[in-house]
Amino acid sequence: MRNASLRDLVFRFDPEVPIERAWMPPGAWYTDPDLYALERRAVFGASWQAVARVEQLGVPGAYLSGCLTGMPWVIVRADNGKLAAYHNVCRHKGREVVRGHGVLGELVCGYHAWSYSLDGRLRSAPRVGGIQDFDREEMSLTPILVETWGRWVFINIDLAAEPLAVALSGLAQRMSGRDWLGYRFLQSTEWVIQSNWKAVVDNYLDGGYHIPHMHPTLAAQLDMADYRTEVFGSYSIQSAAASRAADERIAYSATARIGDGAMYAWLYPNFMVNLYGNCIDTNTVIPLGHDRCKVVYDFYFRESAGEAGELEAQDSIAQSAVTQREDIEICESIQRGNSSPSFDRGRYAPNVEQGEHHFHRLLAAQLRRALG
Repeated sequence: MRNASLRDLVFRFDPEVPIERAWMPPGAWYTDPDLYALERRAVFGASWQAVARVEQLGVPGAYLSGCLTGMPWVIVRADNGKLAAYHNVCRHKGREVVRGHGVLGELVCGYHAWSYSLDGRLRSAPRVGGIQDFDREEMSLTPILVETWGRWVFINIDLAAEPLAVALSGLAQRMSGRDWLGYRFLQSTEWVIQSNWKAVVDNYLDGGYHIPHMHPTLAAQLDMADYRTEVFGSYSIQSAAASRAADERIAYSATARIGDGAMYAWLYPNFMVNLYGNCIDTNTVIPLGHDRCKVVYDFYFRESAGEAGELEAQDSIAQSAVTQREDIEICESIQRGNSSPSFDRGRYAPNVEQGEHHFHRLLAAQLRRALG
């Protein structure tokens, strides 16, 4: 798609129109490779991304590497105990300096053994004798912002980004009443979905609209009359009380899993924290292309609940798998529908889809800024 056409596509959604009169973004936002290329730079290259758990980087020299929409990164625990993050790209020929995770005293590229200290400075460049105008500082690893929030480590490629702790201070206060730091990591699982990443986020943020129709066992656990959505600057919160009514769709009491109620927190653009009962799970939606993504689920349980709490968490993991399979069917079907010549764009249900509209407004603003 030519730049002029891409600009037209982005500007077809107006973030200033109130939800009651707004049209959703066009289906091409979910199917166009050029728009996805813009998102890689404008969204994932300029937003806070959850990439690790704090305990994975617990000792000096610990490192963890990965790749975010084609941008390799590495996080290290420096000798001074602080976290540092860099573009994981050797300044010699661009090879990834390290891969995987572990503990190292320095970062050494396996190609030609250029090495970097844990503070990112070039330490050694073998066999470059005779090179002229060589500035070691200039050849250091390129830094990335890194912060911790709760149990998680976030990175941001945009060095001018607002601090994450500032953006999420209100959410941290809301979650503090749920003892959200008193949980232990249990396990992780991944799901690959044949749909655009935004379809997964949209589905999560539709204010429970689809739950009674697509998630019968989840609907049996939640008081849908109590379901509500609140939107804030760069996050939103959905919440609902546990159902008190007996329901033949589940063989257990809803309060046994949901406890005092469920809280579903979304952090722009692609990270979710779900709190319910004695469990927390997080969902990270990672684009793999314009029509394919991966969702990483991490599960935690309240350690004070003991062995019974861990068994309860295993039951919740099984329930989450049921819900996720149902969501995959939704998102993959939506992806096919967005590719249909008969579909252009839809309308919002104003009383439930506030979170989805909020997401689209934040996304549109970021895309518009990138296009100038």
